[in-house]
Amino acid sequence: MLRSSYVRPIEATDLPIAFEIAEQDVVANCFLISKLAEFESTDPLLLIVNDRSGNLGLAYIGVNTTTANCSYEMLTHLADYLSEIQTITSSIIGNREDVFGLWEQVATYLGPARLIRADQPLLALAGKASLEPNQQVRLATADEIELVLPAAAMMFREEVGIDPLRPATIGVYRARVLELLTASRSYILMQDGQIIFKADVGVATKDVIQVQGVWVAPTHRGHRISGPALAAAITMMQQTAPTISLYVNDFNYRAIRLYRSLGFQQVGTFASVML
Repeated sequence: MLRSSYVRPIEATDLPIAFEIAEQDVVANCFLISKLAEFESTDPLLLIVNDRSGNLGLAYIGVNTTTANCSYEMLTHLADYLSEIQTITSSIIGNREDVFGLWEQVATYLGPARLIRADQPLLALAGKASLEPNQQVRLATADEIELVLPAAAMMFREEVGIDPLRPATIGVYRARVLELLTASRSYILMQDGQIIFKADVGVATKDVIQVQGVWVAPTHRGHRISGPALAAAITMMQQTAPTISLYVNDFNYRAIRLYRSLGFQQVGTFASVML
C-alpha cells in the first residue's frame, strides 16, 4: 500500500513554516515546538500534514502522538498514514477536538483505549505565582535517583494506574527519571530524609515550560505544602521561560483549586487517550 501523499516527514527546508504553524499557540503546542527546536537533519516522527487545498498542519507520532493546526481532513490523512506505517504509540494527547478527531479514525487498529481523559483544562501562568514560595524547594541531582524514583513511581501509579517499576518497564522508567535529574528538570522538597513534594519540567521551550509530575507524599497531603512548594519551583523555572503551563484532569478539584490559587488561568482544553 502506498503511503498517504498528504503526509510526509519534515525536512530542514520546512522548519520556518513549521515553527510558524506551531507558534500560533505556544502553550498548546510547546511539545511540538520543543521537537522542532531539536530537529537536525531528519526525524521521521515529525510530520507535515496537508489537505487538498494546500493548508498545512503538524504531527508528532512518537510514544506520544500530538498534532497542531490539523483540520478534520488532515486528521483523516494522518489516520491513513498511521495505518500504513503501523505506528506504535502509547497515547494521543493535545487539543481535545484534535485528539478525538484522530482517535475516532484510528481506534479500530490502535485500540482499545486503556484510559480516556476527555476533559483536561490547559492552564498557563505568565506572571509571578500568587503564593509565597517555600525556599527549601531545590533541584534534585542525578545521585539522588534512589530517593526520587519511588516518589516518581508513586505519582505515576496514582495518575496512570500502572506500576512503572514492574520488570517489563522499570529500566525504561528509571532511565526517564534519571534523564530528568541529569537535565536539572526535577524539583523536590525534603523532610526527614524523604521527598514530600516533587514537580518536573516535562517540556521546555524558550517561551513555555510545561510542568508534569506534581506530587505530594500522601502523609503530607492537606497540610498546605503543595502551594508554596510549587510556587518556588515556578519561580525557578521562570528564570528560563516566562510562561508556565500544565494540564489537569477536570475531576481533580483539589489540584485545580491549587493551580488557580497560584494564578493559573485556563487557556484551552486538552484530552488524552492512553493505549
